[in-house]
Amino acid sequence: MNVLHVVFKTGRFNLSQVKNHFINPCCFGEDLAAWLRSKLVEKDVETRDSYQEDWGWELPVKQGHDSYYLCVSGNSDEAPQNLDYGQWRIIVEKRRTLRQRLCRKGKITADDSMLALLQGILSTESTIQEVRLLDDEKAQQPY
Repeated sequence: MNVLHVVFKTGRFNLSQVKNHFINPCCFGEDLAAWLRSKLVEKDVETRDSYQEDWGWELPVKQGHDSYYLCVSGNSDEAPQNLDYGQWRIIVEKRRTLRQRLCRKGKITADDSMLALLQGILSTESTIQEVRLLDDEKAQQPY
């Protein structure tokens, strides 16, 4: 896959209330996707409506000529003082054309402008901590 991961910690978004419309009990991220969409629109990024997947929420976006899927999910630390506090992950998948894939071009890299934009948005929010970028291999390891 052509992905990198942005991970962070916060208690700002819902990780404790399973909503009636969730496909699975772990489908948190609806409020984060909506918040992130509004922040991206402020930065002139084209966005579509987010939608639920069986693991969380997905937000399609386009920045310039590049298209991405921002895949949002979270896990609570189950701290009694704030059940919503936990680790969030945005899997950033850069979409590539068939030609790009055949020529092995258009891969996402750590200096991708979408990653920089996401890290900037998250880092300026006072309720969000420990914003980090992980490649797919490091993302498979425990936080």
